[in-house]
Amino acid sequence: MSGRHQSPSVIAGASGFLGRIDPRVKLSAAAAFLIVNLISRTPLAQVAIIALMGLLLLAGRTPYRRRLLLIAFPSTFAIFVVASQTVFHGGEVFASLGPFDLHRDGLFHGLFLSLRIIAGGMVIVVLGVSTPLHRLCLAMKWFRTPDIFVEVVLLTYRYIFDLRAQLLRMRDAQRTRLGWSSRGRGLASSRMLGGSLFLEVYERGLRSAEAMRCRGAGPVAAGSLPQLGRIDRWALMAAAALAAALAYLSLAGSF
Repeated sequence: MSGRHQSPSVIAGASGFLGRIDPRVKLSAAAAFLIVNLISRTPLAQVAIIALMGLLLLAGRTPYRRRLLLIAFPSTFAIFVVASQTVFHGGEVFASLGPFDLHRDGLFHGLFLSLRIIAGGMVIVVLGVSTPLHRLCLAMKWFRTPDIFVEVVLLTYRYIFDLRAQLLRMRDAQRTRLGWSSRGRGLASSRMLGGSLFLEVYERGLRSAEAMRCRGAGPVAAGSLPQLGRIDRWALMAAAALAAALAYLSLAGSF
């Protein structure tokens, strides 16, 4: 694998103090915060989770542009939710946009849902950029996740980079043949690129499966995790206390 393909693991391994915490602790903390995010009745719990995850991203060594790119992914869904709820949720109409009425109750409901989406997305982002995938899969195996699921995750992750490299090679070949010289030729080239890429993925998947069967492939995620250290236990207790406090205050309606 090239250096470009290794970049996600390199970034995950260089995420400051979060990279030194056991992945089982981070996976448990992420699950706890996601549960709090789902059951909370007030938006301030989501705001607290977003602020905490933002501080953790800033404390890590994730490149600035990659942080923006990762945060922009859940934010795109949040914008769509706000727009759709404002139009279709109902309630008092505060403005009109062409044939659509904008509802005040729908706007507030959409903002609340968008905060929930961003908070959940930020939790996943922090977990992803601070934990290499192989260590995350070892933690999943420790939690008795089915082996077939772990193997599919690892193989899919590795195969995505091969697929991306093949896509770039095919696109560069089309550009050298002036396949993108105009809008019409670009559209035709994109159709051809999509069809060729689908056939390439299918054939490579068959070859990979046959090669694995011939070699008697065993578990993909091999190895084990050490016992929890002092910093891991402190991090686990801090995450559990914070998640419990947020859950209690949000369900009590006082936060």
